[in-house]
Amino acid sequence: MLAVVSVNLDTMPAFQPHIRPLDRSKESERALVVSRMRLTLQEVLGQEEGASLYTLEWLRDRLDWHLEGSSCTAEVFLAESTEESSILGHTIVRLEEEEGGTPFGLFSTTYVTPEARRLGVAAALIEKGEDWLRRGGMTRFATDTASDNKKLIRLFEGRGYTIALSMGGIVRLLREESLANSDLPPELG
Repeated sequence: MLAVVSVNLDTMPAFQPHIRPLDRSKESERALVVSRMRLTLQEVLGQEEGASLYTLEWLRDRLDWHLEGSSCTAEVFLAESTEESSILGHTIVRLEEEEGGTPFGLFSTTYVTPEARRLGVAAALIEKGEDWLRRGGMTRFATDTASDNKKLIRLFEGRGYTIALSMGGIVRLLREESLANSDLPPELG
């Protein structure tokens, strides 16, 4: 006998990942982010090219560059499942300047595990990254990706980003806020 189960999605609690900074002292977290940086490249560029473009050592050095603090101001945020304490994704954000000196906040890498996609994890990571960038005085946010990375482009477009630059198969998505709408703390506004 087959039982029919009816689920009312309106009464189910929304999935809310816990977003926190990477624990810089935990090698396991750093190694996980590096391996997922590689997975991001493989998803966007294909298995072979994504795996051969940068060595794991180069990716590790790049993560360290973001975290050391002398070369850039950056943060790595992790999304955790509150039930399982498993890391579902990450985003790396940093303060940048365009060639003309105009500051902006850059999402360097955003990755969510396949089983956690379409649950709001990426949106929560982006929101946390934007909040951190605002606290750093940024009102312009951007990410760069391959022009055929439609999933990431749609994700950022859904948050109000638009393609501001397209060159050589890479696009830059950009969103600008006015200072009045940026929700900066009073001491930074």
